[in-house]
Amino acid sequence: MKSVSQKSATAGRRRLPLPFFGVDVNFCRNAQCAHFGVRPDPRDGRGLKLGSANANFPRGRVGGTGDDKYFECGSCGKESSVKNNRAIAEEYTRLRRLQRFHGKACSNEGCPSHGKTLETWPELYWKSGRTKAGHQRYACKRCRSTFTVGHPARNHRRQSKNGQILKLLVHGTSLSKITEIADVAPRDVYRKIDFIYDRVREFTDRREGDLRDVDWERYGRRFATDSQSLTLNWPNRKKRASVSVQHLCTAHANSGFIVLGHLQFDPAGDMAQIEVDMAANGDLAKDRCWRRHGRLWTASEFKKYLDDITAGVEIDPEILADVDLGLQLPHEGGLVRQDIQQYAHALMLRRMVSRSNSRFFFVQDGDAGLSKAFLAAFAPEVAAGRVDVATVSFGKYEFNDAREALYAKGRKDLRNDLNLTAQQLDSLPEFVLNEEIDREIVKRLARRPLGSPFEWPYHTKSEPSRVIDLKTDRPELSAERCARLMRLATLRSVDSYFHKIRSNVRPASRPVSTPSANGRTWDRHFLYKPEMLVKIIEIYRFQHNWMGSRDTKRTPAMKLGLAKGKVYERDLFG
Repeated sequence: MKSVSQKSATAGRRRLPLPFFGVDVNFCRNAQCAHFGVRPDPRDGRGLKLGSANANFPRGRVGGTGDDKYFECGSCGKESSVKNNRAIAEEYTRLRRLQRFHGKACSNEGCPSHGKTLETWPELYWKSGRTKAGHQRYACKRCRSTFTVGHPARNHRRQSKNGQILKLLVHGTSLSKITEIADVAPRDVYRKIDFIYDRVREFTDRREGDLRDVDWERYGRRFATDSQSLTLNWPNRKKRASVSVQHLCTAHANSGFIVLGHLQFDPAGDMAQIEVDMAANGDLAKDRCWRRHGRLWTASEFKKYLDDITAGVEIDPEILADVDLGLQLPHEGGLVRQDIQQYAHALMLRRMVSRSNSRFFFVQDGDAGLSKAFLAAFAPEVAAGRVDVATVSFGKYEFNDAREALYAKGRKDLRNDLNLTAQQLDSLPEFVLNEEIDREIVKRLARRPLGSPFEWPYHTKSEPSRVIDLKTDRPELSAERCARLMRLATLRSVDSYFHKIRSNVRPASRPVSTPSANGRTWDRHFLYKPEMLVKIIEIYRFQHNWMGSRDTKRTPAMKLGLAKGKVYERDLFG
């Protein structure tokens, strides 16, 4: 029998992963490139004589291995990391399901109607009498299992505690203190948090939906995206580690409404089982972009991470007996890979604004991976000139005195450029001042090379030494619009929310390092169950968007046109 020719053996090979349910982000992500957003030839050209360059569509090159695999554009020469399309689609699907609240449904896992809610599939159920309290009971037509529909807190003996625990939770009180103040057992605190979380999800699913019907032209078309590191206690018998997880948020700039907030953790994931599956199907030997399981960390990767951050740190044998040995690594849940989370987050945001034909402006922290995720998700809109993307970096760690000095210098420079006194500058209406600033920025942009970062000349206290990199800078962009985008490129809305979370959610406060801890950070108020942090963060997002504080006159939901007034506890629990 003749051996198969080399050409035939390589005819089916690919150099880039297949699209998965329409998701394909592997192309040139340089917005200044003529081939931005255009899918390159996915075939491996070795043995097929595909190496000759096509003047209209250069092939480019795929290089690197493992997590460092990249596509080098044949037109502009810029490199873009090759991503796992399947993992991005799976994470996007998970976030979509998390956004929707699943109501009452058949609880029998073996039944075909399991998980199909009464609201969506009423034909699968029939009424089956009432309880003694008068609540309607339903039965599944297939397996005859029953469930009751009634007041959400009908089984709560102390319903008055729900509102109290909600207030304590979002005003900087730790879970241990909540048990003392509310006079409830720790187990009941967790149950109350689960109950509040379910009510929040039901409310936001009903009132927010996916925000696709918001009039963005009226309320603003600018968004800010950033991430913050939150800390979890992750102990075992001999070591204690503080594990950081990323909290990725997007805020509507004009209203401060937190459109999306995602934690880098999947409570339903199983890192150990994933590693077993990967060993069975040969995933471990593949580059990450080709793996069947590319969304979550594996158990061995996470163990290595723990070993690295706790190297040489052990609990003293004399106090080992006093350590709570029940606080072990969780048996369920897994860390989501940060790049996969970023791409899924960007796709979620694209879905929310997809019905509008308006121009949108997305500003991110100076993370190259995050900006690439937005450029990939909004590639058609960027190519059409309907979406602009910029990254912002500034002196985050400046002391307050240094911020004050830079702010004073920025105001002085602004007065000099506009030839105004301090009193005249302060008396100018905001829209007039913005127009004057734009005129000055247009003059400075005339000397700037296309696509290069721009140092904002007028320092602000919140963002001193700000540098803006307009990723969608292009020759046809007018100088006036470019100047306006530079002025509007700010992360204040999302950074303000992060500051509130640090101040008002006790488990989200910054870790403190003491001399006796030898540089390690550990806080007894941090959470041991990562899924609880997911719930508390979502509860606080709801409180920020819809309820506000006593001094709040207009909540972000009111400013975005989603509510006519503030939401109170009776609206949530009633």
